[in-house]
Order: sequence, then structure tokens, then C-alpha cells
Amino acid sequence: MSEKEAFRATDLMNNRPRKCLGYKTPFEVFAKMTGKDYFLNGSVALMG
Repeated sequence: MSEKEAFRATDLMNNRPRKCLGYKTPFEVFAKMTGKDYFLNGSVALMG
């Protein structure tokens, strides 16, 4: 698996709504818990 494919898989998992999270995505819950606005011009930018 290439790095690009790994990032794509992670993106798909983190942006899929979950019943256990009240039909929010893990990313939405994380952003709310941290109080950070990760959305820039309609896209997401995460660096690590």
C-alpha cells in the first residue's frame, strides 16, 4: 500500500458517519472536542 492509498483509507474512515457518535463523523467529533476549526476553504488540512 502506498502512502497516498493509506491517507485515502484514513480519510474515508474518518469521514464516515458513525451511529455510536450520533451519526457524526469521527473527524467532526474530534474537531468539536479540540475546539479547533480544521476546515479551510471547504477542504481539510491536517499536518503531522
